[in-house]
Amino acid sequence: MGYADFMADDAYPQKHAGASIEVLLVNENNPSDVTIGATTGINWSEDYEAIPIEEAGSEGTDEIVQGRHSISGSIPAFWTPEWGDKLPTRSSFIGKSYTVIERIGPDWPNAGTVVNAITGCRINRLGNSHNARGVKTVDLAFNGKTRYNGIEWAGLSGTM
Repeated sequence: MGYADFMADDAYPQKHAGASIEVLLVNENNPSDVTIGATTGINWSEDYEAIPIEEAGSEGTDEIVQGRHSISGSIPAFWTPEWGDKLPTRSSFIGKSYTVIERIGPDWPNAGTVVNAITGCRINRLGNSHNARGVKTVDLAFNGKTRYNGIEWAGLSGTM
């Protein structure tokens, strides 16, 4: 199914539960290397610099200049030894770049449809947590270069 089919589907304008969205961290040097796949969610934000310009003698802002753009986020996920071995360490994090993909999960209508993709991601923090009765988790923080929404990604990947 292409993205155009998804847009024509009744599910397109509807709200989706977070559980219906799957998050993948894909090694950009080897796209078949999915570093992590069982996330408990994702948090990301894009910042668009907007600088108000006020000229001397004016009573307020004359224009707003747009400039830099940045993306930062974090991915809380369940830890497995396999994924733990794929995550960067002090000796291996330099030069590793990832794409974070948000797509509709396998047990939902329109499974596999990408709704967001953030490319050029570099991990800048890696945390772990566990307790005696809970599941071991990992938390990855990243900075990214470019976010593509679903329709943009479909156009780039030829899945329109």
